[in-house]
Amino acid sequence: MKGFNEAVIFTSSGIRGVFNETLTLEDVVKISSSFAEVVGEGKIVVGRDTRPSGKPIAEAVIAGLTSIGKEVVDVEVAPTPTILHAIRDLKAAGGIIISASHNPPEWNALKLAGPEGLLLDEEYYTSIKKRISKRTVGRDRPRLIGTVRTWNPFPSYFRSILDYIDREAVRSNPVKVAVDCGGGAGALATPILLRKLGCEVKTIHCHTCGFFPRPLEPNQKTLGDLSQFVISTGSDVGVAHDCDADRMVCVSEDGAVLRPDEGFALIVDGVLREKKGGLVVTNVATSLLVEDVAEKYGAKVVRVAVGEANVVKEMVRLKATVGGEGSSGGVILPAVHYVRDGPLACAKLVEILAKTKAGVSDLLREYPSYYLERVKLSYPKALRHKIMDELSSRYSDENVDLTDGIKLCGDREWVLIRPSRTEPAMRVWAEARSRQRAKQLCENMVKEVKSIISELNS
Repeated sequence: MKGFNEAVIFTSSGIRGVFNETLTLEDVVKISSSFAEVVGEGKIVVGRDTRPSGKPIAEAVIAGLTSIGKEVVDVEVAPTPTILHAIRDLKAAGGIIISASHNPPEWNALKLAGPEGLLLDEEYYTSIKKRISKRTVGRDRPRLIGTVRTWNPFPSYFRSILDYIDREAVRSNPVKVAVDCGGGAGALATPILLRKLGCEVKTIHCHTCGFFPRPLEPNQKTLGDLSQFVISTGSDVGVAHDCDADRMVCVSEDGAVLRPDEGFALIVDGVLREKKGGLVVTNVATSLLVEDVAEKYGAKVVRVAVGEANVVKEMVRLKATVGGEGSSGGVILPAVHYVRDGPLACAKLVEILAKTKAGVSDLLREYPSYYLERVKLSYPKALRHKIMDELSSRYSDENVDLTDGIKLCGDREWVLIRPSRTEPAMRVWAEARSRQRAKQLCENMVKEVKSIISELNS
């Protein structure tokens, strides 16, 4: 078997590319076959989001798995957290989720999971890449072809969440929720789940036909429709997902779109209040707001590299109370499972609003305001390591965090630069107590990187 397309991006965030350009069906079969050979005995769960390319990719995945003799359970279209929950439910050997999450619709990806329904870390992806490169996939194919069956993952998934949420509190103080799934898989979960909790639910963009009425990444620039919808329907809160619903971003009762960090902080606050403290694990790109929340309850914050697998690994090791990636709106509640889960985050937020009998804006008012600037920077791929090495050298005397990329930490402010794991670009984040200062920090770093690139090219 020939090697794979070198343009495919292999990281702990998935094996991704543009469908039929940098990620072909031939690549998909090779990757799936390799996964089938190394995952061990047992069935494999396959599911996907609503991208049009999801169906043909799923068929290629199933072909690769069954060619190695695997039993495949196809859960079809479902949120990533629902698919991961199904792996654990079915006691499967692992799973393949077909979703590029927040990337544009022309992108897609294979996310690989292990037997506990947890996404695999970077080492696992590297081993699969090496296996394909050495052309060892399919040398010892079994004589028997594998089998395929379908399964509905939603009843068990809903039950797990409903058993965790205080339904009586929500029923006693019903919350009116506006839901925007952006045409993604969350449309099959969040509106239904919230209605089961007793919420009054109004929906926008909650279809699954493969048409995307807004950019798939939910943020302050893309949720204008939801903001207006919250106001026009008189909703108490608005919630939005990306295409596979592992993220949640919320809108306050007055139509203000919160930063992903702020919604994350509200849920961390609610959990720490219940537990009277604890331990929070999050990534290096998450707002300082999480430290303010933790300080209120005497809790500790541990930061790790960006990526769900990195956060989960540390949460499991430290037995964390709550965690996730505030930088993207990914909430992980270990009482249900160690997975970034958008529908679960929505249910928990609703419970918090019902219990506190407060509005989103009231809860946020307890904390200081932070401002974030983000820039995506193109760079010559061949210079990646030289750029980072030069920056490390220049800032060796500063308060530097090298957990993931280079993060310069100041007094209630920071700037972070790191290569993206989901696309060929470098990301620069800066956070400060004023918008002007955040912008200045970001611009200074971008200017410096461009200067380094110019010097290296010369």
